[in-house]
Amino acid sequence: MFCSLERAVERFSRGEFVILVDDADRENEGDLIVAAQCVDADRINFMLREARGMLHLATTEDHLARIGIDLIEPKNADANTPRFGLPFDARSGISTGISAMDRAQTVQAALDPNAGPGDFVIPGHMLPLAARPEGLSARRGHTEGSVELARLSGLFPAALMSEVMAPEGHMARGDELLAFARKTGIDLIDVAQISDAVLNA
Repeated sequence: MFCSLERAVERFSRGEFVILVDDADRENEGDLIVAAQCVDADRINFMLREARGMLHLATTEDHLARIGIDLIEPKNADANTPRFGLPFDARSGISTGISAMDRAQTVQAALDPNAGPGDFVIPGHMLPLAARPEGLSARRGHTEGSVELARLSGLFPAALMSEVMAPEGHMARGDELLAFARKTGIDLIDVAQISDAVLNA
């Protein structure tokens, strides 16, 4: 069902998509992910058209702090609740912020090593997620898994993610994820494979 971690790292490092599946006793869902530094309008458009979930920029808490994106204070949350940041847009080089081109520009602006708080508008259309500082040892989620996969691939620790929905509108699981993988030719990987590699290194 799942490809090897080595194959996932190879494909991810080339800017190709991977479907990251979390534990069966957790959400048991799949996210279509791609390295943030490889994001362009075509990749975003593919994610919006094929995966159809929310589009998130998963990255580190330190990175969001550097560019001035505050985390949203959680309410009625638990340890598995994603750590959302305030939605943002690039301050320049975009139109309304919602198009695939604009969102790609916002992602690239966020990854610019010279970018700072003055380069972004809040609120906007890019939804950030902060991986827990302890990583997969604290939370075995898609956010932490995708950030660690980027690190293992030698890339900036950030990824663009979208949950995979079934055609009927519910979240794709099990055989539905397999069918999606076959249809798109995209490899599946389990978050446990990434966790084992990182925590046992």
